[in-house]
Amino acid sequence: MKFKFKMLKLLSVVFALFLGFLGSTKVSAATSGDYTIKPGGTSNDVVNIDNGNYIITGDPGQTTEIKLIVINKAEDARNFIYYASTAYTNDNGSLSYNKTKVTDSSLKIQTKDALSPKKSTFKVPGNTTATITLKVTVPEKKFTGTLMGGVTVAPYKEKAKGTVGSNGNLIKNKFSYSIPIQIHQKGAENDEAKYSIRTVKPSLTTSAKGKNQGVEANIHNSTNSYTGPLSAKAIVTKNGDKSFKITQVYSSQSIAPTTNYNLPISWGKKTLQSGDYHLKLTYETAGGIKSWVLNKDFTITNNDAAKYNKLAGVKPNYLWLYILLGILALAIILGLGIYLGKRNNKKNNNGGNGGQPTRRRRR
Repeated sequence: MKFKFKMLKLLSVVFALFLGFLGSTKVSAATSGDYTIKPGGTSNDVVNIDNGNYIITGDPGQTTEIKLIVINKAEDARNFIYYASTAYTNDNGSLSYNKTKVTDSSLKIQTKDALSPKKSTFKVPGNTTATITLKVTVPEKKFTGTLMGGVTVAPYKEKAKGTVGSNGNLIKNKFSYSIPIQIHQKGAENDEAKYSIRTVKPSLTTSAKGKNQGVEANIHNSTNSYTGPLSAKAIVTKNGDKSFKITQVYSSQSIAPTTNYNLPISWGKKTLQSGDYHLKLTYETAGGIKSWVLNKDFTITNNDAAKYNKLAGVKPNYLWLYILLGILALAIILGLGIYLGKRNNKKNNNGGNGGQPTRRRRR
């Protein structure tokens, strides 16, 4: 898996552990970043190399080896860094392996701790393949379901290469690649997914069209379960306003075991308004074979609505105020007209003498 690697953050924790290389061969396939990685070796009773993933099933405490192939397509020798990680779900709804530390209230076993070494820097000659041997130990602590993590390789201490985007801006890219790892204990049962909405808060949502006002729902999976890519549908309604409805559909959401992530829900052209709302969120497996329906009430305050509308560049709409002032002015004019009309009628009926009846003289 490819992701943008934050080098400055990682440099503070890197230490030199050198790995052994087993042979070298010439390669010919070009890839982004002039390098790539892939699983090496063959499947056996403990390690199954399935669709580019390592799937490991063993007894508690059992140790096995996996092979990691790094292909350097550049002409010159390059330094790389390898590290192990625990899987999590990013806010795009995708599995990620780029954090050296993952935290969650339900996470009891860090998958990265099952790999040895956890980090290392190494050099690969130009136009050469290097094979690295890693050890994986099935945790001794009993668990059910699946532990998920990954092995990641990225260039070490290299400057990002610049490309010019369609808008003329310079884009600097750093390429990294990851291979997922799943670990199971022999005989252990699978875990059923337990999804929940922990919070819903106003926020800025990002799309191809830019930033929009909206909310983000923090979704939590509290078990060691992975059900594969899910489709999702979010429906937001407002209490007391039957005309208000926000609907957003997501084609692929991959929720890692014991993880949480923020699902963005854009308000689109609608401005955020204070009030009480309800979110109904439905996840479905491929073909709709299994589904989960989640519900959550939430509130948007005046301050939050104003804050995120402003951050999204939404200009206040004073049309309602102009309409109200117009109605008020019309009401005043009409009221004044009616009052003056009644007063004039009263004067006319009373002879126009200040309201006092006129008296006739006797001749």
